Amino acid sequence: MRWQCRVVVHLWSHCGGKLIWDDAEAMFAPDPERGPTNQVGETFVISAGAASGQFGLDTLLADAHAAGLKAGKETGGKAARPKAPEADARNEAPMEAVWMMPQGANIKLRMKAWLDYQNDVKVSDVQLAAREGYESVEHTKRYTTLGMATDQGKLSNINGLATLADALNAEIPQVGTTTFRPPYTPISMGAIAGSARDEVFQPIRQTPMHAWHEQNNAFFEPVGQWRRPYCFPRGSETHAQAVEREILQTRESLGLLDASTLGKLIVKGPDAGKFLDLMYTNMMSTLKVGKCRYGLMCSENGFLMDDGVVARIDEDTWLCHTTTGGAERIHAHMEEWLQTEWWDWKVYVANVTEQLAQVAVVGPNARKVLEKLGGMDVSKEAIAFMEWKDGTLGGFDARVYRISFSGELSYEIAVPASQGRAFWDALLEAGEEFGVMPYGTEALHVMRAEKGFIMIGDETDGTIIPQDLNMQWAISKKKEDFIGKRAQERSYMVDENRWKLVGLETLDGSVIPDGAYAADEGNNPNGQRNVQGRVTSTYYSPTLKRGIAMGIVKNGPNRMGEVIEFQKTDGTSIKAKIVDQVFYDKDGEKQNV
Repeated sequence: MRWQCRVVVHLWSHCGGKLIWDDAEAMFAPDPERGPTNQVGETFVISAGAASGQFGLDTLLADAHAAGLKAGKETGGKAARPKAPEADARNEAPMEAVWMMPQGANIKLRMKAWLDYQNDVKVSDVQLAAREGYESVEHTKRYTTLGMATDQGKLSNINGLATLADALNAEIPQVGTTTFRPPYTPISMGAIAGSARDEVFQPIRQTPMHAWHEQNNAFFEPVGQWRRPYCFPRGSETHAQAVEREILQTRESLGLLDASTLGKLIVKGPDAGKFLDLMYTNMMSTLKVGKCRYGLMCSENGFLMDDGVVARIDEDTWLCHTTTGGAERIHAHMEEWLQTEWWDWKVYVANVTEQLAQVAVVGPNARKVLEKLGGMDVSKEAIAFMEWKDGTLGGFDARVYRISFSGELSYEIAVPASQGRAFWDALLEAGEEFGVMPYGTEALHVMRAEKGFIMIGDETDGTIIPQDLNMQWAISKKKEDFIGKRAQERSYMVDENRWKLVGLETLDGSVIPDGAYAADEGNNPNGQRNVQGRVTSTYYSPTLKRGIAMGIVKNGPNRMGEVIEFQKTDGTSIKAKIVDQVFYDKDGEKQNV
């Protein structure tokens, strides 16, 4: 195909114009009778000269002259009309189309001829597509990936169309063309990305308290699109020292955590209860107004995908907390089921994550600092563990949840995002007498591990079911179904030899490397040593003054007290005892005061 015409073929097609096949030139060219039209059906694009498939000088000039007259007429012009040059019969000799090379070779050699040099599509691939019934050029394109590489068919499409036409015993015009899409010529990735580069490549989401964190030397870590404080080093402290200080202060007196990043989804409607019963492994429709319940959510394959606390707001409204990185994903998950399976249910889901600031007030003095702010009764009798109430704290409209991810007395308090920073400052001021100290995500992780609480993404990796984490208690036996239920009944899922969650204590008190595998007897067929488990979370516990870890181990819950060996990357190993995963306050006395 002539290059000039190839350019206009794409531009013409982008505008909605149709094409005709020029057998003499073996190419597609713009069809002047079916050009792009405007909203009232009038032609608004005209091709001329080489752009319309004319390459002899005389015919090119004649065609251009005719196109000019047509343009003038359609736009109401009255320009002089000089005589058009006569076409010269001595035009270029017609081309002989050759679609497969080498000519004259036997059929086996020709069938191995390459059509698409980028996607390695062969003549035989197109012929097979035709035999398989992919007779539409669009279907053949997708069956073979012909023309789907970065050149978008510039090197291969005409030869491919000719091959398909031959296989179908049809002419190229009857086979047609695929859809041309801009851009025709390559453009830079920078032009596509626009301003989304450098520090704004991915916009950073910030909580209302983010500026305070920056001013107080927070070391940030990425969590989804958020930047959350990992710890708040003071002076010459290392990160490990800062984390230890934050944990001990929280356990002994009072700590604050910016929990605004947790996902918050409002699920509302007459059918919201039965919808959430299918979303979560446990019952949510029976949750009473004013109460909270921890819930697990699985994929249709039965694997654990998210967890969080659900609160019943009123008769037809629930608020579902998700993990920080899961808000958009779980929102989309809910919407997919509502739009594809239960489209006639009366349920509305709204993501209100950024509308609310949330602060965890944690530690033995948590209740005292809230009582100091004043405004509502936060006693155990007024708000028991796993309950919530609306009210006013220190002049702020607040929703107070009695939930804990640390094992300590804890309140998570949600206020309007516009009041988040002011509420944070008020808590710091009121908590000064208790030595109040903000803590970051690493202290959060260590404290939850001390309590044996799981973390999505640590204890889960896309292959873990709730039963692997000893969380059968969170799977309802009362309801008939939930997403993932049947998948969890497959033979592989109920295998008694699955790896299950346990706690791990090294014999020497050291910290097991993260992700370390537990060695087993013998070697596998590849000559590698067999394994019987792996570490999912591992930390130094300032509370217990030793290393602690959680991991999944073959038949782990039935092997309490047994010592197993974990391999380190330097070739050495470390021995650890299998213990209960709850290392701290097993009976929950501290969080229930």
